[in-house]
Amino acid sequence: MEIDFQGLEELIAEVENLERASQRIKNRALIRGGDLLKERIEAEVYSHGLSRRSGTAQESIVRTNPKNDELFVGTQGGVQAPGFYLYMHEFGYFNVRAGRFIGPRPLVSIVYQNSINDILEAQADELRKGLGL
Repeated sequence: MEIDFQGLEELIAEVENLERASQRIKNRALIRGGDLLKERIEAEVYSHGLSRRSGTAQESIVRTNPKNDELFVGTQGGVQAPGFYLYMHEFGYFNVRAGRFIGPRPLVSIVYQNSINDILEAQADELRKGLGL
């Protein structure tokens, strides 16, 4: 007895296309949430204790592309990167001249906590739009 399946290759191809589409939708949702957070950080970078001098703090906020279902928003790492001092303001630092620890003046954590509901809502809207709900 021989069984012949017709259309099995098309079904497998359709399932693979569905998996790729869901990954694209997920990435678009991550990007939309990341862009919203990036805009909010840029808007509030000088409203939490920093004074505007050169403007590099506002310009140094970047968003990475999604990889392994995660995405990063903040400054690029390294001492030579513009805006590296935002790290010191976020977590505090030891001032050698004064001989004391300068306490943190957080920016990103405050903006993130205030924006988390809007970020989740933007991601949910993108997922609904992508899935046709």
